[in-house]
Amino acid sequence: MKSSRIVLIMFWAVALVQLTVATSQLWRSEWTLHTGKPYKFRTRPVDPYDAFRGRYVALAFEEHEAPWEGKARAAYRGTAYAVVSEDANGFAKVLRVTSEKPESGDFLRVKTGYSGTSNRVSYSFSFDRFYMEERKAPKAESVYRENSRNTYALVRVRDGVGVIEDLFVGDKPIRELAVSARRPSP
Repeated sequence: MKSSRIVLIMFWAVALVQLTVATSQLWRSEWTLHTGKPYKFRTRPVDPYDAFRGRYVALAFEEHEAPWEGKARAAYRGTAYAVVSEDANGFAKVLRVTSEKPESGDFLRVKTGYSGTSNRVSYSFSFDRFYMEERKAPKAESVYRENSRNTYALVRVRDGVGVIEDLFVGDKPIRELAVSARRPSP
């Protein structure tokens, strides 16, 4: 009797921890969408599908290498911080990647890739998929590929977290273009 009570208490404790973790991740993303600073990251196309999470537009970003600032060489697949700013055209620019978390300014937590001898490092963002409604995603992907030179993701950035708010082709959200592209011509 006493052991079944302990098992029940442990079950509820584990369930509460799992719920807390899931809720905190969701809350962090939503809070970033509502309070984060928006940056426009230029993109390039990739082929997508995730059997568990559905259709999405896969994103690769034009900028994927920056100067490295660290005491040691960047570790392959290590965690680092990309300091972001805006260029003269209003698009996001990674100024540098550093091993230390910046104390001020906007930055994103990134995974480092290869680092060369020129004191530069490649990096990847945690946001690389733009999920859409199942039936709109294939058309959106087609529109995205056809216009890949004029696309960007609007990403909200706050405390190292980046969340994609929307994906644009020119100045139009891809959801609008996917809907209008489905309509037959008169």
